[in-house]
Amino acid sequence: MIDWLRTAKSAHFHKKAKRLPKKAIVDLFRTIRQNSEAPSNNTFHHVKESLGQASWSALAFLYERDPSFLDSPDGDVKESVCGFLLLVEYRDHAALFKSNLDVPSEFKTEYFKHIGDNRLEAAIARADVVFEQIRLRNMAASKYALRNKTLEANDLQSVVGPAGASRYVPRAYRVRQGGNHYSATPDSGKISMRSERAGYEELVQWAVAVVDLLISQNAAPSAFIRAFARPIDLTSIPPTTIPTHFAVDVPRLTEELFEPPEVMQFVRGVGNNAVALNKAEVDALLAALDHAFTIRKVKSELRIIHPRNYMQVGNLNVAKTRISLRKLGLPAIENIYVKSANQPADDEDVGVPLKRYIDQNDFFTVLFSDPTIVYLDGELYKDDSLTDGTAFLSYIKTDSQLNATTSEKGAFTAAHTIFDADSVFGVLVVRIAVNDEVLVCDDLGDEWADFIGIDASHHPKTISFYHAKYDTPSLGASSLQIVVSQAIKNLSRINLAENDAGAKSGKWANVYANDNVVTAIPRIIRGDEVLLQNKITGALSSPDTIRRVFIVTPSLSRAQLEQRFASFRGGEAPEPHFVQLYQLLMSYFSACSEVGAYAYIVCRE
Repeated sequence: MIDWLRTAKSAHFHKKAKRLPKKAIVDLFRTIRQNSEAPSNNTFHHVKESLGQASWSALAFLYERDPSFLDSPDGDVKESVCGFLLLVEYRDHAALFKSNLDVPSEFKTEYFKHIGDNRLEAAIARADVVFEQIRLRNMAASKYALRNKTLEANDLQSVVGPAGASRYVPRAYRVRQGGNHYSATPDSGKISMRSERAGYEELVQWAVAVVDLLISQNAAPSAFIRAFARPIDLTSIPPTTIPTHFAVDVPRLTEELFEPPEVMQFVRGVGNNAVALNKAEVDALLAALDHAFTIRKVKSELRIIHPRNYMQVGNLNVAKTRISLRKLGLPAIENIYVKSANQPADDEDVGVPLKRYIDQNDFFTVLFSDPTIVYLDGELYKDDSLTDGTAFLSYIKTDSQLNATTSEKGAFTAAHTIFDADSVFGVLVVRIAVNDEVLVCDDLGDEWADFIGIDASHHPKTISFYHAKYDTPSLGASSLQIVVSQAIKNLSRINLAENDAGAKSGKWANVYANDNVVTAIPRIIRGDEVLLQNKITGALSSPDTIRRVFIVTPSLSRAQLEQRFASFRGGEAPEPHFVQLYQLLMSYFSACSEVGAYAYIVCRE
């Protein structure tokens, strides 16, 4: 009956961890049947059949499961499901075609190894393909940054620029080669080809052809995909580079729980005492995991430290091929297990402890003292944009007047009609925003920015948000944490609607007040109320208006930044505090790009 099989050319590819004997396949098929409720006689059953240089094994049968949309009191309503599995073995690789059946995790751990992203790129993302779709994961750790994005076009390379690409990791893509369409998902090793449904012999032959591509060392990856963060080996990390932050991939856990086809559930306890968590309990558990934990190296131990109480809650281990989560002792996940929501009621499988489930599936991210490196979905990636600092420094502008500033806003009296010339506010108004026809101070209260500027007389028009911050010069992140967070949070306002601006008119019509002093400084620095509304309306109605976001601060020096990048090019390792600064500002640049805004830092020389 194997001749009845017709399915798509879509399989999960793995490298074999060791030889896969015939007995292991027999035991695997027996285990799959035992884990299924009321299995029928096999529709087909084949073990280690030969076809050319490959061998294949296949299994299919009917079984029962609880309908996902019913909760019958006695579990007496069942649906009958037919599942199949086809395992192709060739050249130390295995391809797994499946539907409604899966290989137990213990079997995968013993016999399969993950195929590196670079090998999938060599097979699918080749130099001669056209990219039609790509799903990207941000390397940034900020909660305000976009986590994932999907891009789609007839030819992505012709419409997507390289700016900011190195801060993203490709997680899935679809390409076109001649008349064929292929897709790949690196973290799961899944490769698919758009085609009519095929029989088992054609599936085996296609799997053999894909494995040959995976093994080939001659194919160069596409220049388009090389613009993104690159996969590297853990063994290439120098001893001076250590992990600094750890985060559980909560969005992926959420998908596992609530997204079909393999819906999972959290249970507390085992056996007859196991109780499924309700949604409120699940939400509380996920919230407890959703933190950026710090990592502290004590002798040879990598300790995971909670960001609130600074207590040790776990350990990491960095080996030659992967990073493993050795321990995660959060009270919220104690005695919590993960198991299939479709598991039969009388199944004795207690599930997998949540900590082990996170580790087995690589549902975590690790950042390092080198800001160019991130461990994501079980792979290590490097962002080469720090090599010479060119991309980073392109966002950094200077104004010599910031060198002489002594405060952020200056002093206030009833007689003040302008901001002090030696304040950041004063320099911003007179120098940095000088070309804006209309400039309004939105500081304090429900502020979108310290200042908002409109230039509607030139083409294209511009809308600018200015955020000011005073501090002494430093190459650390602490002085900029708050202002960067505010700038990112207020990006949702950059595409403001006319009604939103109208609601601000009452505030903007008043004079500026601060420190319990009502000054004579008008909030509308240039223009008037009527002009302000007209210019805002004109800028918003123009389809090509440019949105700009400025952070204005004397706490950075471009000359110091250039000197540090020169040192890095000379082989010097970046300091931890510079790593934090780099990650913070790259998150800001990336977040602005995602909403179609141009980001700038204006600092001292």
